[in-house]
Amino acid sequence: MLQRKQTLFLLAAIVVTAVCLCQPIGAIEPQGMGTWTAIYSLFVTGPEVSFNLWPLFVLLVLTYPVAIIAIALYKNRKAQARLCVWAVVCNVLWYAYFLFGIFTAFQQVGTFHVKFAAGLPLINIILYLLARKGIMDDERLVRSADRIR
Repeated sequence: MLQRKQTLFLLAAIVVTAVCLCQPIGAIEPQGMGTWTAIYSLFVTGPEVSFNLWPLFVLLVLTYPVAIIAIALYKNRKAQARLCVWAVVCNVLWYAYFLFGIFTAFQQVGTFHVKFAAGLPLINIILYLLARKGIMDDERLVRSADRIR
């Protein structure tokens, strides 16, 4: 049902995830001579292309089916709420691996600069939590209506 606010939050999370997958999440300025290195969720560009950050891509792509299934399960609000929690866990794991990958792989190479797209999973977390709150509010409303009957 598209008229529910949590569905709109889930659709917005899908759009924000797509933007995050397409934009660079960081850049590395070399210490000496050299070119800037752009870091995406799937790969690292620069003098050579590296795919050592592919788990970031996988964690974000996992949230797509979770959000779509959550939208499709509009009659099963408990399952919707659980799926929102799983999406939040995927985004928190994204940040954990992002920090781990940046501090271990690129510490000696140069200065790291965070880009705008690195903040988008945080917006996803907020959107999923708002969707879960809307789902739980609907569940409380249905339960209170059942008690009245």
